[in-house]
Amino acid sequence: METFQNQVIGYGIFVEMPPRSPHLTPLDFLWGHIKGQVYATPPPTLQDLRRCITDACASVTPAMLHNVEREIQSTVQMCIVANGEHFEQYK
Repeated sequence: METFQNQVIGYGIFVEMPPRSPHLTPLDFLWGHIKGQVYATPPPTLQDLRRCITDACASVTPAMLHNVEREIQSTVQMCIVANGEHFEQYK
C-alpha cells in the first residue's frame, strides 16, 4: 500500500466510503476493466485512443454487467446499514 498526498493507493484494502460517493455508480465498477483494455498498449494517436475506448466498451459482457449490478446492490445495502454514514468497503 502506498500514499500520495495523504490518499491511500492500493488494492485489497478497506476504505471509508462517504454516503453519496461516486463509487456507488455503475461506471466506477466498470472503469478498471475499461482502463485496462484501453491502456494495455498506450494508443499513440487520439484516433487510436477513441478506437481503443470503443473496443473496450464493446468488450463488456452481460456477465460483467450482472457482476456490476450485484456489487452495486451490495454497496448500497452497506450504505443503508450504515444509515447513510461513512462505512468501510473492501475494494
